Amino acid sequence: MDCSKLDDLEKCAEIIDNGGVVVYPTDTVFGIGCDPTMDKSVLRLYGIKERPLEKSLPVLTNDWRIVSRISHISSQANILYKLFWPGKLTLILKLKENHGLSKYVFNNENNTIGLRIPNSPCILDLISLTRSKLLVGTSANISKKLPSTRLEDIDKTILSKCDAIIRNEILSGNDSGSTIVDVSGSGFPEIIREGAIPKEKILAALRNV
Repeated sequence: MDCSKLDDLEKCAEIIDNGGVVVYPTDTVFGIGCDPTMDKSVLRLYGIKERPLEKSLPVLTNDWRIVSRISHISSQANILYKLFWPGKLTLILKLKENHGLSKYVFNNENNTIGLRIPNSPCILDLISLTRSKLLVGTSANISKKLPSTRLEDIDKTILSKCDAIIRNEILSGNDSGSTIVDVSGSGFPEIIREGAIPKEKILAALRNV
């Protein structure tokens, strides 16, 4: 499927709505995703990636209002999203009640979820066409293996088990994954993983909070 073709995106969104798993390019690395509200789809994705169930999955959306509908927004999160979204930053946020997500997506121990609005018109358009307006946004690799910035480098077993593949170039192909910042607590945010956005930029943004 091609990101530039609306018909292809509509077909891909329908596949997602019907419980399918898809591979797609993002603004960081190639991702693999499904509807994060469907237990069966999420469990299938875990199996494809050979990912331990105790490791929660990040979720992408296309609209800040959806983020605020399902999660609690701290002052730090408010600053970071205004600076870096859409973009290569995943925020760990505390979920609200009645969020509607599969129990296999979020961290059940502390009721948190990793959320991101990517800077990828292709994926934003795809998400906007889905029923939930949400998409699992984990990298398209076998667990503990390196993520891929090129479709041809993705493990063939992953591609063979998916229902659709969006073939399109990544916006900037040399980046690592997104930087992950935990803003779910009352204390100072914790940088869980330094990725495409250097930690110095995150710390500078939060210096006066």
